[in-house]
Amino acid sequence: MPEEKFRDYFAEKGIGYGDKRIGHRNVTEKYERPIIGRLGIGLLAIGQLCYSFGIESHYIGKGGKGHAYRADIDLLDMDVPDIDESLSSDEKEEIKVGNWRLTRIPYEESKQGFNIYTSDTRETFRKEMKESIAEEDRQLMSFSLPKLYENFYDLVERSVREMGAYLETIWELCVLCPITYGDDKKFPLDRKAFSKEYKDGEYRKAINFVNKKRSELASYNFKVYFDGIELKRYVQLPKKRDTVPHLFFINYSGEVADRKLNYYGYIYGQTKAIRPIELSGIQIRLRNVGIGGYDGTFLKYDKKIETIRNRWVSGEVFVEDGLEVALNIDRDSFNEHDEHFKKIQEDLHSKLDQVFKKIESTANELRKEKHEKKEEEVRAETWTAINQGTHGKVDVVEKDLGINRPLIVIDKINKRLVLNTAIRPVKKKKADNLIRYVSLAYHVAKYISKTENERYDNFYNIIREMLRKIA
Repeated sequence: MPEEKFRDYFAEKGIGYGDKRIGHRNVTEKYERPIIGRLGIGLLAIGQLCYSFGIESHYIGKGGKGHAYRADIDLLDMDVPDIDESLSSDEKEEIKVGNWRLTRIPYEESKQGFNIYTSDTRETFRKEMKESIAEEDRQLMSFSLPKLYENFYDLVERSVREMGAYLETIWELCVLCPITYGDDKKFPLDRKAFSKEYKDGEYRKAINFVNKKRSELASYNFKVYFDGIELKRYVQLPKKRDTVPHLFFINYSGEVADRKLNYYGYIYGQTKAIRPIELSGIQIRLRNVGIGGYDGTFLKYDKKIETIRNRWVSGEVFVEDGLEVALNIDRDSFNEHDEHFKKIQEDLHSKLDQVFKKIESTANELRKEKHEKKEEEVRAETWTAINQGTHGKVDVVEKDLGINRPLIVIDKINKRLVLNTAIRPVKKKKADNLIRYVSLAYHVAKYISKTENERYDNFYNIIREMLRKIA
């Protein structure tokens, strides 16, 4: 930042004036990184962490000559409560948010660039960071992000918030910053977890899009370091293989309200809760910058949001053109009445109807298969219990004898008991099976016993073996 621009922003024109969009520029000159923001007030966000900060700029000016300066800025925290009153005033007035002083220093080629730094961080911030790391965890800390995931993030059972402010801050920066994904092909979508049926259609579109996006983000050469740790987007879906994943593609390119709107992304669904829970929902990325984190309401999708199913879905929507006007000043939310926001919301909700229908259908199929498998296991265990309880004296077979025959029929010729499957005592599957098995135990005990006491003992032993194996 040349000195004259610094004076514009901090003295003459003031913070809130920005010329980065003059000439309809949408990307930076050198790396063609997408530009986000319009008001020029992002620098003030540093006031959340400190009371003062410094700037040091080394740059090449006109004629190829090197220049440098250092500036110290003190923020007037005491005046912040008066800003609302000033903004609501009928008279336009400047709001003083701090003092600055500038000193020219010798240019150093090795320092070329623009640096912002502070050693005046708020005590509450320092305390929160320090106290969030348990003493026993310090030895597991690493300046390698993959190691942090191996030692901490991959082990979280529910929420990143449970890990404390330090690790939560790193995770949030990884999710929100316009940086590339982890180097491995399993980020953000682990292709090996999908079945062979996903060869074409929306799966292929989404995978191709993710590959393209990964290369695009890497080409910007934009890196973020936190405490010496290089950050990357380690979003992994699914995290574990014990689920059935589905993948959907979403895209739109056109004009809405006479403004260009272009977005695309993927929606991922699985048959159990996504971990960590912070990944459940939809992440809107405006020109690659995450806005507000993953939205667990799916932009206020109200059809399934109160059910457990909303924890089964995650996704990212990348807005390349448009929506920026809807970005609120806090850069953390959108004006929900903006036409571009409404278009994305309607499109997303329409796609979610398909997503939830598909994963619910898959979940029901899996549940049915699980119940059928469990019933088969219970049946086999029951027959085994009867066989062991009678020392192999009685066989049991299942047969549809019709509703006019008893539930249990004794076949003395073949020395076996026939369970009539046509009989449904209470028309409830679990209850019917329980009644059948207790009835079987009773009739088996009666069939093999000679005295009342012996019948009771045999009934007790058979029931005990049954419950031991099926409970």
